[in-house]
Amino acid sequence: MNLSFGTKYMLKCLRDNRPCLPVRWVRWVLRHGPVLLLLTLCGTGVLLYFTVRNFRINTDLTEMISAKLSFRRDVQKFHREFPQLVGNVVVVVQGDSPEQARQARNLLAGRLAKENTLFRSVYAPGAGPFFARNGLLYLGRDRLEELGDRLAEMQPFLALLSRDFSLSGLFKVLTDLVEQKDISLSENDRILVLFDRLARVFSAVGAGRSAHMDWQSLVMTGRAGRGEQQFILLQPAGGGRGNPVKRAVQAIHRAADDLHLADRFGTRISITGKPVINWEDLRSVRRDITIASLVSFVLVGIVLYLGLGSMRLVLAGLFTLVVGLAWTIGFAILVVGQLNMISVTFVVLFIGLGIDYGIQIFLRYKELLIHGRPHMDAIAEAVSATANSLLLCAISTAIGFYAFVPTAYVGASELGIISGTGMFLIFLASITVLPALMALLPEQKRQALPLAMGGTVARWLTRYPRPILAMAGAALVGSLLLLPRITFDTNPFHMSDQGAPAVRAAMRLFAGERTTPWTISVLAPDRRQARQLARRLKALPEVGSAITIDDFVPAHQEEKLAQIEDMALTMPPAPVTGSAPAPQRYQRDRAALLALGRALDRRLAAGGMERRVQEKMAALAAGVHGIEQQLTGADREKQVFDRLEQALLPDLGALIRRLNRLMAARPVTLADLPPELVRRYVSADHHYRIQVFPSRDLRDRRNLEQFVSAVTAIAPHATDQPVTILRAGQTIVRAFRNASILAFVLIALFLRLTMRTWTEVLLVVAPLVLALCYTAAAAVLLAIPFNFANIIVVPLLLGIGVDAGIHVLHRVREVHGRTIHVLETSTARAVLFSSLTTVMSFGTLSFMHHAGTASMGKLLTLSVTMMIICTLIVLPAWLELFNPFTAREKE
Repeated sequence: MNLSFGTKYMLKCLRDNRPCLPVRWVRWVLRHGPVLLLLTLCGTGVLLYFTVRNFRINTDLTEMISAKLSFRRDVQKFHREFPQLVGNVVVVVQGDSPEQARQARNLLAGRLAKENTLFRSVYAPGAGPFFARNGLLYLGRDRLEELGDRLAEMQPFLALLSRDFSLSGLFKVLTDLVEQKDISLSENDRILVLFDRLARVFSAVGAGRSAHMDWQSLVMTGRAGRGEQQFILLQPAGGGRGNPVKRAVQAIHRAADDLHLADRFGTRISITGKPVINWEDLRSVRRDITIASLVSFVLVGIVLYLGLGSMRLVLAGLFTLVVGLAWTIGFAILVVGQLNMISVTFVVLFIGLGIDYGIQIFLRYKELLIHGRPHMDAIAEAVSATANSLLLCAISTAIGFYAFVPTAYVGASELGIISGTGMFLIFLASITVLPALMALLPEQKRQALPLAMGGTVARWLTRYPRPILAMAGAALVGSLLLLPRITFDTNPFHMSDQGAPAVRAAMRLFAGERTTPWTISVLAPDRRQARQLARRLKALPEVGSAITIDDFVPAHQEEKLAQIEDMALTMPPAPVTGSAPAPQRYQRDRAALLALGRALDRRLAAGGMERRVQEKMAALAAGVHGIEQQLTGADREKQVFDRLEQALLPDLGALIRRLNRLMAARPVTLADLPPELVRRYVSADHHYRIQVFPSRDLRDRRNLEQFVSAVTAIAPHATDQPVTILRAGQTIVRAFRNASILAFVLIALFLRLTMRTWTEVLLVVAPLVLALCYTAAAAVLLAIPFNFANIIVVPLLLGIGVDAGIHVLHRVREVHGRTIHVLETSTARAVLFSSLTTVMSFGTLSFMHHAGTASMGKLLTLSVTMMIICTLIVLPAWLELFNPFTAREKE
């Protein structure tokens, strides 16, 4: 191996445990401290200005995977063919009845379509004149026949009401219905459903609550409705000031408020889609990472003070940390260009790791002061004495980070570049800025090392090394048994803030058969192949349906058109609202309501009804009498009847008018389909899209794997969310495995270059492997699955954990032959307090709203805790029985 003289000299110094940083270097720094600090402040200020001007975060998880992979190329081709399907914001309009949701959807879509500077496209599935006329053709023949029968049954009721389409007219029709003795209510479930619905509306209006009658499900299905969802798909336009998704979301809420959709239709608006979830993640991460960084900074300062007992040293350490952090962020923006949802966590990681360098120097400095060294000499010797282990730690930690650089996981690769380089930058700051700052601070009078707890633990380890190792071995066996139960969560929704509105809305969509946000898209070169592929895909048990543009050309049109013509004969004309003066209208409403109440009372008093019929009629009578009690004056009467009319009549009128329009259906060909629909299934280059829906809930990983495997077995280049998510997860698992192996091998080789024997290397690495096994077992027991974010823990711990082993082993070698135990030295205290600062820093991530980052914080906290136990308890216990330095002396 051809190494430079400087590299050979450094490795020899590290191997022989001789200082590779000369004391004269540190003394030069101390002499020129003020100038050095001034230059540092100026340079850091310029870097911070550049960072603030150019700082940005990319929240798209798919962008964290290399674009060179085959599944990424497939999705890029799909996006080029169908650009209108990329980055859609989904507006979900939820109403208590289909008619309310549909009317609100149409009004909102019409308003948003006028915002052409905010939206590139506005598409409402099933809306527009085409479906308003031909919608019935998309029903099956059996369902169309059932609808005809139901409309025929409802025809007398609708015909009578359409003649006097008013509140009093409705009450009169209901009164006639109740008084007709020849109608068997027990055999007419539709009337019972009508009574039940009316009773609920009367009860709600009487209690002062808003209510709407669901006429569509009553007239068209005969069953109680469960609410209805309508959708609007929007593509935000770029350009302008600010985030386009933010502007889009604000415009949607503003339009809904201006149209008073909640008051008029009782509808609820939810906004979701990948861009909105990414935007909410960005807001959440920006807020939380700022809070976590500040809290981490404060906690690190507190632990530093407890470990050092000197506020002056704490401030010096925190200032050096801030300088190193500023350098690293500047490097990230300058070289990488942006942060992502993984690399943004480096701020907290850097705080937890970077302070370790200062702790080692501070505690060695205080130890030298206790032994009588002068202030300036103690600084110089402390920096020089710890430089070897600090350099080893910087390199080994950087290796753990850099191990992700060659992988296809771009998110972790960028984190590796930033954080790995950050370790060298904080090392540089620790041997320049920190000693220069320490030299300017006056010498501390109190020199006793606080919290000296190593003696008690050392005596305990000396007495009971075998039981400690036995317990560690038993825990290892238990951990190995739990390793097969480790899982990887590929669902990106589980990475986001679970309380975010967009995530909650997306999760609700998974429950619907045709509303799932995850479908697979398959491209076919022509229409014939698209039909053939769709037929093969439909036959798969994992597939719920496979839709092509041909599925929008209704089948059996001649028969259906004949059925529709028959239905048209029974349809009443569109209702005409009465124009009676207000006082007269309210008098008529009151008289008709009182007549309905009396009719209900007489029918109930007559008896002879089944129990369920009596219960429905009694509930309706109670609702009617409740309204009667509200009619206490002219103003109150007007208010009650207006609310009652708004609850009962507008939706029914809209339904009858819509049914009349549906009776005008005519033959449909491919050329008749709306252009905005065709563009979603046929590209400009005449590629045909097959949209494949799953038959099971894809939030279950097994369902996702089976669905993707089944579809790609027929169409290898199938793409879209399910394929991307599954393949990305597989890519990340491979990257994790490769990075872990690479980090382990490179760290072991590097340690062998700097240590005399493989035994010493093993003593450093073994506690890490043990800690990793314990961490994995704890993750299983605590139900913390690996995901896109926290999977970086393993190679990261290899880099972080080796630092503690290096410090302990170097000090064991140094104090060997003396009466002092390694746990009674400043090194052990430094390792402990450094690890505690790391735990405090990483622990703040656990409380972030972004679930992926929070899981990273939990696993990192667990892993560092396990590392402390293995390095400061298990390793010293092993050295009590098998100390290689004692064996070397005997040789």
